[in-house]
Amino acid sequence: MKAIVIIPARLASQRLPNKPLMKINGKTMIRRTVERVLAGGMNPVVVATDSKLIFEECATIAGITPVMTSEKHTCGTERVLEAYEIISPKLGEFDLIINVQGDEPFVEPEMLKELTVELEKRQGLAQFWTTVAALPDHEKNDQNVAKVVLDLKQNALIFSRDYIQSAYKHTSVYVYTPDFLKKFCSLPNSPLELEYRLEQMRALDNGLALNCIPLPYDSVSINSIEDLEKAGVTDYQLYK
Repeated sequence: MKAIVIIPARLASQRLPNKPLMKINGKTMIRRTVERVLAGGMNPVVVATDSKLIFEECATIAGITPVMTSEKHTCGTERVLEAYEIISPKLGEFDLIINVQGDEPFVEPEMLKELTVELEKRQGLAQFWTTVAALPDHEKNDQNVAKVVLDLKQNALIFSRDYIQSAYKHTSVYVYTPDFLKKFCSLPNSPLELEYRLEQMRALDNGLALNCIPLPYDSVSINSIEDLEKAGVTDYQLYK
C-alpha cells in the first residue's frame, strides 16, 4: 500500500483568522502539525496552501514539500485534490491519500502509525475512511466537535455538531483512494454539508460510504481561542 499525506492549510479561517501561522509555545501551528505527522513515520508529506506566507514557512521544514493551490476551494478536500494532481506527476501515483488537517498540532503520531495498519486490513471495504474516537463527556455539547453515529459495518450513518446517543467523536483524519477523491470533488456542495459545515456530509448526501476507524487517540482541533485553552495551551501568539 503506497500512501501520501497531504496537509491542507489556508489563512482565511473565519473563527480564528491566520491560525496556521499563529505560534503555540514558540512554533507555528502548521509547523507543529507537520512535525507530528513526520513523527508518525509518514512519507511523503505535502502541505497544500493558498498562502505564500504558509508556503515560505513550510519551505524551511525538512522532509516535506509545500505546494501552492487555488484560493477558490470550498473545503480542504478540494485543496488536497489539486495538490495531488500537481505532485503525482513528480512522485508517481499512490494507492491512498491521507488528509491531516492543518489545524491539528496535537495529532498523535502513534495514531497515524496505527491508522496505516488499520488501512491495510480495510482495503476492499471502502474507498473513503476517517478516524473516530470515544466521545468525552465534556465535549458532548461542544458545537466545535463533530459527532458521528456508525452502522454495524462501522460506516458513518450521520454526522452532527449536536450530541447524539452512541455517537463517536470525529478526529478529522481523512483517507481516500485517488479515484474516490476525484469523484467527491466533482460533486456540488450538498445541503447537509452546507447546513452543518461538515464537508464529509457531501459523501453521505450522495450515498457514498464513509468507513470509520475507531482508534483510542483524541486530539483537539484548533478552531478558536477556547480550543487552545481546552488543549492546555497558555503560551500562544496570534498572527496579525
